[in-house]
Amino acid sequence: MSKLQKAVVARILLFALFWLSGCSFFSTPINISGLWEGTITWTSGPATGIETILRLDLLHEDRDLSGAVTLGGPGGTSYQLAIESGTARTVSMTLTASGVLPINPPQDVRLTLSGDFLGDEMSGTGTQMINGVPYTITWVAHLTAPAAPQE
Repeated sequence: MSKLQKAVVARILLFALFWLSGCSFFSTPINISGLWEGTITWTSGPATGIETILRLDLLHEDRDLSGAVTLGGPGGTSYQLAIESGTARTVSMTLTASGVLPINPPQDVRLTLSGDFLGDEMSGTGTQMINGVPYTITWVAHLTAPAAPQE
């Protein structure tokens, strides 16, 4: 094999490697910043089948997610959890948020969501821990207000 043929094969393999790994120079950057609204449905525990509101106020920078999650609580109240960590890339996202459900007595809540997004819709599965007891959930959210463009 000539030097030219070896160089061509090496470049084709390198390009294929970048393309298959999702690190292609031609991939479109994503940004899921904005307000997403939807629902959570419990799939385990005493609340199985019950649905409540979900609101994700996301800031997406590089691959990191920050912001807040608002959930519906007992009696139609809602409460907010701060996002501790989160990532989003290609078509997948994960986040972990925690806070306190302000009832008497107060309940520690930790929420983990993972899922996929396409356009203005996200959905997936997760776990909500209330005072250390885990409950599985499914969730879906739609983009209702994209983040304002930065100048």
